[in-house]
Amino acid sequence: MRRNTSEFDTELRANGQIITLDGVAYQGRTVLMDGPDRFAPLERWAKGVAETLGEPVTWRALEKGELAARGTVQPGPGAQNLRAL
Repeated sequence: MRRNTSEFDTELRANGQIITLDGVAYQGRTVLMDGPDRFAPLERWAKGVAETLGEPVTWRALEKGELAARGTVQPGPGAQNLRAL
């Protein structure tokens, strides 16, 4: 792992369940740069998936089994529900 980074267990959820699209579960380990915008990549990832699904998506990051951060993003206007979970 590079300096000034931290590793997190991350996941995206919709309706309380981990999102799976095209056989890919949206959870795993993610290395993020330290700093005030550390979780911005997760927010962007969730926003893109929310736009695809047309529904809110919650992201969360765990560090050593403890909740480090989480958030929920909404799809923008005009987003289509392309796949129901």
